[in-house]
Amino acid sequence: MSRFEKPADFVTAYPHAAPGAPTIKTLALLAALLAYGAGFVILYPLVASSVAESVSAGNDPALLQFVGP
Repeated sequence: MSRFEKPADFVTAYPHAAPGAPTIKTLALLAALLAYGAGFVILYPLVASSVAESVSAGNDPALLQFVGP
């Protein structure tokens, strides 16, 4: 070490090692959106086949009568 160099401070030697709060919030939002999309992709075919089965059995949800209050 020369006299022009500062001694290493290991507390702040790696200030960007831990992500900040905005980064964590962004990653959490992206994870939630990916989980929502994956759930939609997984559940949509199951619900569509269930509705198709109901329609073929004569129980079309579009034909149900609305019951008011």
